[in-house]
Amino acid sequence: MVEMGKRVLDSGWLAARSTEVAATGVQLTTTQPPSGPSAPWMEAAVPGTVLGTLTKNKLVPDPFYGLNNEAILDIADSGREYYTFWFFTTFECAMTGNQHVNLNFRAINYSAEVYLNGHKEILPKGMFRRHSLDVTDILHPDGKNLLAVLVYPPDHPGSIPPDGGQGGDHEIGKDVAAQYVEGWDWMTPIRDRNTGIWDEVSISITGPVKISDPHLVSSFFDNFKRTYLHTTVELENKSSWLAQCSLTLQVATELEGNFSLVEHLQTYELSIPSKTSLQYTFPPVWQEFWITGDCDGRGDPVSNPNGPLDHDLFMLCARDTVKLLRNHASLALWVGGNEQVPPKDINAALKNDLKLHPFFMSVVGSTALQEDLPQVSDDPSKYLDGTRAYVQGSMWDGFANGKGDFTDGPYEIQNPEDFFKHDFYMYGFNPEVGSVGMPVAATIRATMPPEGWQIPLFKKQSDGYIEEIPNPIWEYHKYISYSKPGKVHDQIELYGQPRDLDDFCEKAQLVNYIQYRALIEGWTSQMWTKFTGFLIWKTQNPWTGLRGQFYDHLHDQTAGFYGCRCAAEPVHVQLNLATYFIEVVNTMSDELSNIAIEVSVWDLEGTCPYYKVTEKIEVPPKTTLPIIEMKYPKSKNAKPVYFLLLKLFRLSNTAILSRNFYWLRLPGNDYKLLEPYRTKKVPLKITSEVLIMGSSYKAQMHVQNISKNSNSRSITWKRVENKKDDNDFDINSVELAEQVVPEKQEGGGGLLSKICKSFCHPTSPNMVKINGTDSGVAFFLHFSVHAAKKDQKDWEDTRILPVHYSDNYFSLVPGEAMTVDISFEVPQGISPSITLSGWNYHKNHKVF
Repeated sequence: MVEMGKRVLDSGWLAARSTEVAATGVQLTTTQPPSGPSAPWMEAAVPGTVLGTLTKNKLVPDPFYGLNNEAILDIADSGREYYTFWFFTTFECAMTGNQHVNLNFRAINYSAEVYLNGHKEILPKGMFRRHSLDVTDILHPDGKNLLAVLVYPPDHPGSIPPDGGQGGDHEIGKDVAAQYVEGWDWMTPIRDRNTGIWDEVSISITGPVKISDPHLVSSFFDNFKRTYLHTTVELENKSSWLAQCSLTLQVATELEGNFSLVEHLQTYELSIPSKTSLQYTFPPVWQEFWITGDCDGRGDPVSNPNGPLDHDLFMLCARDTVKLLRNHASLALWVGGNEQVPPKDINAALKNDLKLHPFFMSVVGSTALQEDLPQVSDDPSKYLDGTRAYVQGSMWDGFANGKGDFTDGPYEIQNPEDFFKHDFYMYGFNPEVGSVGMPVAATIRATMPPEGWQIPLFKKQSDGYIEEIPNPIWEYHKYISYSKPGKVHDQIELYGQPRDLDDFCEKAQLVNYIQYRALIEGWTSQMWTKFTGFLIWKTQNPWTGLRGQFYDHLHDQTAGFYGCRCAAEPVHVQLNLATYFIEVVNTMSDELSNIAIEVSVWDLEGTCPYYKVTEKIEVPPKTTLPIIEMKYPKSKNAKPVYFLLLKLFRLSNTAILSRNFYWLRLPGNDYKLLEPYRTKKVPLKITSEVLIMGSSYKAQMHVQNISKNSNSRSITWKRVENKKDDNDFDINSVELAEQVVPEKQEGGGGLLSKICKSFCHPTSPNMVKINGTDSGVAFFLHFSVHAAKKDQKDWEDTRILPVHYSDNYFSLVPGEAMTVDISFEVPQGISPSITLSGWNYHKNHKVF
């Protein structure tokens, strides 16, 4: 018997413009199939779009590079026929007599005709819906199957006003399709409006009964003493007879150490009438989850408040999308509209379809419900999704001012201390707040021609503020300035006038880190008292844009990513930049007890003029607690620029719960003293160990600042008695104490780790020293991974991307050490190298 399951069809596809193909769909899939990638046929990108296929074949320039997008014909000028394309492939699929085969399209934009072995099927419209065709009776089980798909663009692709705008002319809003493709303040217009087979194509082989859309819902009672898993699946009998089925439920429990045990096996008997579908609900067991959504637009001209023309189609796509995504563990809620609400009938239908099950309403905490589960008879897995709240619009129902007014944002550069001020944002939950997003210089060079490497002109105004004037390519890529004349001084210029692209981008990373850390810490400072939450717009761009991102289009993280991750720790120590009080954030459900904070200030000469350790601290759950004022700026000999290191640790064993490193300036000063600090030669020791498994690399880099005042052990400063006054003192007089690190158990790591050791090839530990004679902070260190090349061209981008770093853009005080885990995939035939750079480490020091 042929093995049942799914096979993805993602290779061997051809494509051609429909107006250049004389054959019909029937002929293409019977007597006149294309013989290969010869005109008018070309190799196709599936999943992908028409524009992606044209780019793959170099028939249009790369739309993400420089100003190339302006050279590509827009669908408003070409007509829909220009971007109407055939897609063709072949596949084999053997099967036995009682098996059935479905051809599945997870998404097509916008409508399509499907031909398989001469048989035609018209797929209904809608960008966000799945299609599944039973092709059992038309397959050739002993030979090749010919598949051709004619894909049509959206019915109303719209046109782009000369000045762009929010969503162009909004014509595409008449279709159930993505709205941003006509352009936005963060996005350039997409010329084909994302026409294509843009998601997975597959064939699935089943028995007489097809199982689809399983729905898993977990519920918790009695403070997690009782947990239940509710499961519903849709079963379809594809045969011509009564199917007697035996359904087996297997629940696996993952234990610490990566062991998986089968916890429960149970079989249920049922009968399914022929050619019918039904839902079957399993008895409760356990699990958990959440989501977000977005739709429609705004701008000038104003978008159509009635939404798409076909409301039934919208609801069909909405319901199907919910079924596709509802089991995803990271989803939190459903939102009907972005900065506006859906039409009344759609909104009412969504509210009805997405109503909460009683288990997930606020009353679920009541004792009566928790003690008597059977009182609620409806199984929550029978709901479309009764586990997540539905919000009609992103500025309604408790979001922003809750009335639909544009009270989200801001989206530009801010003074870091402003995020902490009480009047910065007036409402409890901010659905969108964002800022800058400049990538590193290598990304600019990889995505723009040399004329795009020119940094902005810094034009100083009469009031002392700077206006940045970017080059036309940066302007096209939606660059956000690092200054806001009249309110925010240029945050890059605070470090000194940038000399070139590399200097500009490195200083931009400093600002990115500070900006996003301050954004999150500012909100967190008032969480549970004034604020309930916020959403950052946005983590990344769908193209080579230069605003609001944590990682760029090439998947390289900006320093803002690591500033965000530092600030978003569940247990976190931070400095309130408005009050200069040190705060502890406890987002956990349990109290933090028996902890303390170590506070050390380091100057640019490498000494520690200010040091404190707090008394024992206790922090209630879901609380941000101010602990102590950091008074160094008020001390008589305070330096204009200095470093601050905060460590939250357990008193019982000095284990560090949170570490936070700041570079700060006295009020009225700038950071320009950091410019000569670049000449500091602070010695480092880097020890590396790398595991190689095929093309996968896992590296562990241990970095230590070995400048004077250091100690060969991993240390924390032994607690000293705090004096009643705040006079400065030198930390050299403080006794050092060894830091306790939890011991690893013998044979630890679990089954997966043991298997890994059998197949991985570890390299010998390697040690590299970066020599230096200066004492001080090793500032703003960052790793990068490169392809080792002998004949590297000038400005060639050798980075291997994406790479996951457990930390990056970090700093180490004298004697301090940190371990960074790095993992990445290496293309075939490439030898990787890992380099370390930093503010006072200008060369790319090869450490592996």
